[in-house]
Order: sequence, then C-alpha cells, then structure tokens
Amino acid sequence: SWTGGPNGIAGIPTPTIGGFDFANGVTLFGVELPFQANFYYLILAVVLVEYIVAKRLHMSKIGLAWNAIRDDEIAASCQGIDVTGYKIMAFYTNAFFDGLVGAIYAFSVGFISPENFAFMLSVIVIAMVLVGGMGNTVGVIIGAVLLTLIPEKLQVVEAYRLWLFAIIMLVMLLVRPRGLFPQQVRQYQ
Repeated sequence: SWTGGPNGIAGIPTPTIGGFDFANGVTLFGVELPFQANFYYLILAVVLVEYIVAKRLHMSKIGLAWNAIRDDEIAASCQGIDVTGYKIMAFYTNAFFDGLVGAIYAFSVGFISPENFAFMLSVIVIAMVLVGGMGNTVGVIIGAVLLTLIPEKLQVVEAYRLWLFAIIMLVMLLVRPRGLFPQQVRQYQ
C-alpha cells in the first residue's frame, strides 16, 4: 500500500530548492516560461554534472579497470583487478545516477507507476548506447538525441515503425558495431 502497487504513486509534489519552487513558471529575458522549463534546465545541469563525473571516472584508475573488465574479464582478473568489486562499483554508480534522474522525472510528472517503465523503454536505452558508442559519453548523448527524434519522424508509417527501428538497429550492429562514435583509445603518458 505504501508504493500504491500497480496503481503507482500519485500527487508527488514539485520540489523546492533554496526557496525556489519548481511549480512556478520562470521569466527569462522578459518571456514567461511554463514551470516545465524549470525541469528542463535542471536536467541540463544534471546532464552536465553527470558528463563531468563520467569523464573523470573514465580517466581514472576506476575507468581503466572498467575498460579492462569490459574487454576481457579473465585477463583483467589475472592482472589483479578485483572484477567483482569493480562490477559492484559500476552497478551502484549507475544506480545512483538512474535514481537521481528518476526522482527528477517523478517530480516533473507528479505521478509514477510501473507502466511508466515498460520493457520497450529499456530496449530504447540500450539502443541509444549502442548507436552512440559504448564508452563514449558524447556519443551516447548524440545517440539519445537521434533515437528520440527518429521514432518521432517514423510515426508517418506507424504500422511499420518498430520494424524500421529494428532494421536500423541491425544495420547499425552490422556496419558500425562499436557505434557511430566509438570510445577513443586511452593515451598513456
């Protein structure tokens, strides 16, 4: 009953940060923007912070260990990398950022239920990473933009939209298996 079960949680109030209420519209350069603009700018700030954190992690010892585990888990283990520990660290780092963005989503919508997160959403997120290039933060952002725009443009052929999406993904995996913007090889000094 605490989570609302299949009915979800309704009536989630908008947050207030430092006296600023996200439920109120904002005036920017004399233009009155709706309250949704507050969440847009908040998400932009969160994406910027997450980008900086991802770049710092990638260039650190942790990122090097994650890359080694991704490329060859057995070889990484033979080199003394604690594979289990680094996998757990990757999991909770990802869970933290997912939880942060999920909380912002819940606040912006005001309602959350299991139907908000269908299986197809997970497929689309994985497709965004594959198209953008696994391990390249900018590539994943570009992949997310592309896979947000392409399905909207394919609504003209609604009956075949998922088929076209699947064909695009298959061609992508055959032609560019590392994505449009593959991860750059680290240069060591």
